Amino acid sequence: MAIKRMFGLLLLVAGHAGLYAQIPVDLLGTMPETVQESSGLLLLGNRFITHNDSGNSPVLYELDTTTLAITREVVIEGVENTDWEDLAQDEQYLYIADFGNNVGARTDLKILRVSKSDFRASTSVSATLTTFSYEDQTDFSGGANSDWDAEALVVRGDSLLIFTKQWQSGGTAVYYLPKTPGEYVATRLTSYDAGGLITGASPDPSGEGILLLGYSQQLQPFLITVPGIPALGGFPEGTRKDMLEIGFGQTEGITIGPGGRIYISSERFSNALVTLAPSVFVVQGDPGEAPEPPDGGGPPDGGGGTPGLEEGEEDLVLFRSPGSEYLEYVLGNPNTLLARAVFDASGRRVLFENASEAEPGRIDISGLGTAVYYLTLYLRGETLSKPFLSY
Repeated sequence: MAIKRMFGLLLLVAGHAGLYAQIPVDLLGTMPETVQESSGLLLLGNRFITHNDSGNSPVLYELDTTTLAITREVVIEGVENTDWEDLAQDEQYLYIADFGNNVGARTDLKILRVSKSDFRASTSVSATLTTFSYEDQTDFSGGANSDWDAEALVVRGDSLLIFTKQWQSGGTAVYYLPKTPGEYVATRLTSYDAGGLITGASPDPSGEGILLLGYSQQLQPFLITVPGIPALGGFPEGTRKDMLEIGFGQTEGITIGPGGRIYISSERFSNALVTLAPSVFVVQGDPGEAPEPPDGGGPPDGGGGTPGLEEGEEDLVLFRSPGSEYLEYVLGNPNTLLARAVFDASGRRVLFENASEAEPGRIDISGLGTAVYYLTLYLRGETLSKPFLSY
């Protein structure tokens, strides 16, 4: 299968004057129709393993690593796919993370453990269960996307590490569980301000640290390289975040291949304006040696101010400060703004303002539900549109 280079644009980061480095990414190919909601990705021998997420069949799909065609389907007996969100492995077992928990109301969080030898030998296997709760969660009322969702799991020694997907905080908290099946209360180790939603985890190519996959409010995929194991004292020094040259998309799965190659999968995304097929990408080079941003340094800690645009950069850059009810934007196009609108994923217009009644550079999105939307700017002579995630 031909590999095509995906060229991305430099993204200005909200609240920072600098730019994150960009990591080059190649498109390996498109996933089969059966796996439209690929949420976890693993390389086992010379085959990819993946699965769909909530409400789908309790099936692991084995894919050819060249054609991405399905070579085998393995049913996990006696369980449901409540919300499968990630895969992990050690030498003997596969671990399926059934702990997707968007509104924070689940009391049946679990991790399924499947023997690799059973998986290789049969198309129908059983699993042993780890059930757990978070030690510091006391509210299970649900009703809004919460900080108790999770989509990332990794094995480290005798431990399972869970990285939460914090819808409200835009960060991640790290919880520890023993990897021996049983019933546990997950211990919180630390947290990290990811500046987006964490959707996958994998050992890094060195085997010493962890890679975290996620995407920003503007669906810009990123990779966080953690050079060691997060502990009670926090994330190790040298932890860094880099954007991935994928344009935009819902990146969900991450795994490591021979020679330290990093593979990333994305879900299908479709609305009235665009359709993105579920895909597998290959990260080029070592993310630990990603090129420095043009200003010669990484994103500073803290900081403030509104990002500016230099000649040759994007016509439209979106950002949102933590906790803000406003989506802000920088327009680098000289044409006159006539009006602006917000569309939902079905193409329905949910907001419209003429330029004369619009506050320049920002738009109130407090009334929007959690979903992907498009901000569309109507300029004299052209139209600009860009996705963002509201939560």
